[in-house]
Amino acid sequence: MPTTTMADTARLHALLDEALALADALNMPLAAIHIDEALAQLNAADETAL
Repeated sequence: MPTTTMADTARLHALLDEALALADALNMPLAAIHIDEALAQLNAADETAL
């Protein structure tokens, strides 16, 4: 995986982590579910890329 792609993926992961924390803090369970699903998909894509 190219370095730029790895950096972009790491940044996306960090942003989704922050968004999930914010959704939890603001008591927005539906948003948290969607963000969690996006994180799961990102993690699955990372595993298949290795």
